[in-house]
Amino acid sequence: MSSKLDAIKEEVKALHDASPDECMRIWFYDGHVALVARNAQEIAEKVDCNAEIAVLASLFHDIARTWGVKDDPELMDESLAKAQELMKKHGYSDDEVEQVKQAILPHSCREKAPHTEEGKVLATADALAHLLSDFYFILPFYGWLTAAKDFEGYRSWLLEKIERDMHKKIFYDEYKDRARPKYEAMKTAFTSS
Repeated sequence: MSSKLDAIKEEVKALHDASPDECMRIWFYDGHVALVARNAQEIAEKVDCNAEIAVLASLFHDIARTWGVKDDPELMDESLAKAQELMKKHGYSDDEVEQVKQAILPHSCREKAPHTEEGKVLATADALAHLLSDFYFILPFYGWLTAAKDFEGYRSWLLEKIERDMHKKIFYDEYKDRARPKYEAMKTAFTSS
């Protein structure tokens, strides 16, 4: 990885550290963003795509959350704008900026799937960070789940999210296999009998 990428990692971490949102400051960078970036690095090297683009996309995929933006389309628009700003500041080309944007745009896999390998890597890395960490359990404590005002709302959100993460966002069988035990445990725990 390049010194430009190292400088961007430091700036992204500083944005989280300075966020007015407690979750951003205390948990989100180390608990999610850095984990997505590590996953992306590993996966990109295995599938032989541009690891630097995948890691950059990981660092920027939710960056607007640091200044309080939580919902699309504003979250996506502002995250993409910040990615462009910081990448240009550190000497990345217009083509590299566009590659990062194309990886970030469909990473949630709600409307469409990623079409670039780096986008598939980001989506997979993000899903793994959700499924294999405390992601689903930490967010309610910080008041992030407006749809989950009670346990039933939370349960409904969690079951939808783990389904999308497992079945729409993970593009490589090896990583589906890695996530499957945690996915099945959560599905069992939160599904009514």
